[in-house]
Amino acid sequence: MEREIKLREAEKWLSRRDPIMRRLIGKVGPCGLKPMGSPYHVLLKSVIGQQLSLKAASTMEARVIGSFGSGKKFPKPTELRTASLKKLRSAGLSLAKAETIKRIALAYEEGNISDRKLKNLNDVEVLEALCNFKGVGPWTAEMVLMFALDRWDHFSLNDLILRKSIEKHYGIHRDSKKEILTFAEKFSPYRTIFSWYLWKDADGGEGW
Repeated sequence: MEREIKLREAEKWLSRRDPIMRRLIGKVGPCGLKPMGSPYHVLLKSVIGQQLSLKAASTMEARVIGSFGSGKKFPKPTELRTASLKKLRSAGLSLAKAETIKRIALAYEEGNISDRKLKNLNDVEVLEALCNFKGVGPWTAEMVLMFALDRWDHFSLNDLILRKSIEKHYGIHRDSKKEILTFAEKFSPYRTIFSWYLWKDADGGEGW
């Protein structure tokens, strides 16, 4: 309940801050931002979803999970670490993604990284820790920040849908990254909520 109250406060703040955001909030309705799973789950989900449409990513995620008979959850790190690359690739993953998933699984299994550790890091530290993995770039790490760790003040400059939406609503060219990043600072401390509305308006989903 407390979280819902804070979301409504964020909506009011954004509405007062910007007339375009006020219109989008009126069109879309209450913000439905919520964690999509543990950092481990969202990290794997976002690796799989790199450079794919939402539909294609969902299909591939289901194949990976289904190939382990894990119900609706990703297999435990030990299962993924010991799985053959052939098995992961048979689910449709590229070699690079399969190798990245195995690196992540090994790190979790050995305790070099854990959900608890990530939750205790600040935003910059989370991005640094995750981007140390070969195959995990800024966009992938940002999805963990926003959709697993529930950090409300982040804007994913690496998300093309967000940049296209900025261009559509605010007239800043999608490739003017420095200008977009400076503009997004106007919506701090609710840049994630701001992003959620841009995503929702753009594709009816949450951008990945």
